[in-house]
This record gives sequence, structure tokens and C-alpha cells, in this order.
Amino acid sequence: MFSSEVDRILERWANSPLWEQTHFNYVPSKFAVDVNEEKAVMALSVLGYGADDIEINCYEDRIEVKSNKPEEKTPYNELISKIDEKITIGKNFDGRNAKAVIKNGILTITLERKEETKPKKVTIKVG
Repeated sequence: MFSSEVDRILERWANSPLWEQTHFNYVPSKFAVDVNEEKAVMALSVLGYGADDIEINCYEDRIEVKSNKPEEKTPYNELISKIDEKITIGKNFDGRNAKAVIKNGILTITLERKEETKPKKVTIKVG
């Protein structure tokens, strides 16, 4: 009796619209961010996309990443979702010298900190 109840629940869940939406669509995670005194490094999953398929725009205080891959009819199409992500970076980083690389399905964007916002060491004389 117990196993038939569990089977019925699992069957109902597997046939629900929620299962159909999440089971067949890969949804990239949001940005992972590491900030230190010199730079900010952001990573975003872009599985299924190459350098020519990604558009990165850097504005004064944010970065936008979008996919611009044409809709192709392939068996794997439903595993790849469109990318339209934004992250606020503030005004402490220089987007003009940003570097981006895709390796193993991960887009990594590196921004150097603006010189005037880098921490400065000040020696204080005791005496």
C-alpha cells in the first residue's frame, strides 16, 4: 500500500507542468563574484555558447551579458536557454579595460579597479 501511494505521487509529479518546464530547460546560474583590492572577477555559466554567441556590454555602473545565438533546430536546443543577465559593478571598476574569456562553459569577466579607488598604504610615524 505504501509503495503504490508513493508511486502515485511520483507519477503525478513527473506528469506536472512544473516537471516539464524544469526537466528540459537548462537555466544558467547567476554571476559568481570575487572582489579584491585590485580587481573584480565575475563568472557566469554560458553552457552551449561560444565567444561569437555572447554579447557583453559594460556601462558606467553595470555589465550586461546576452546571448545572440540564432535559433537553430537541433536536438539539444531545448537544453540551452537564452542568456540575459545584468550585474551592478558600481563606479569603482574600469570597464574600458575589461577582459572576458569562455572556458569549459564558464564566462569569466575581469575588471581592474580604477586607480583612484585602490586602497593606498599610508605609513604613520609614531612619536
